[in-house]
Amino acid sequence: MRRLLLLCAGTLLVVLETTVVPYVAIQGTKPDLVLILVVLVGLLSGWKDAAFVGLFTGFIEDAWSGQFVGLFMLTRTVVGIGAGFSYARVFQDSVIVPIALVFLGGVVGGVLHSFLLSSFGVPLPLSMASLRMVLGQALYSAVLAPILLKGVTRLDLYVRRASERRQAL
Repeated sequence: MRRLLLLCAGTLLVVLETTVVPYVAIQGTKPDLVLILVVLVGLLSGWKDAAFVGLFTGFIEDAWSGQFVGLFMLTRTVVGIGAGFSYARVFQDSVIVPIALVFLGGVVGGVLHSFLLSSFGVPLPLSMASLRMVLGQALYSAVLAPILLKGVTRLDLYVRRASERRQAL
């Protein structure tokens, strides 16, 4: 049930990211809602759930974009696994930790995405402008991380209570 709800949330975030998020861009910089979800799932549930959510949401993003199939799947999965290794190793109750992990995940995901695009033959100049774009997107995503953290923790709480009720029967 938990994974199904996470997949539904991931699908909703992909739809929001492609339809609504371009309207909240600041000088062309948009937050990466899917990356935030993948990193937070890794932080709260471990690398297996984060890799699963990253693979699924990456597949949806690849299908939505229609080009370079596998690019988002690979980057989301790698970032999810990396964030999942922090599970049970960092102090999760501090709001600074998810913000820092989302920022770090955004930078790693952006650099990996750029590297993979250039390996597919897309000419990307490695300049300060592209670095600023990656850092700006990571910072914008990190600022929004506490909002999505609240939603993910509520989802976890709902799933735990539902499973406890099921076990009590």
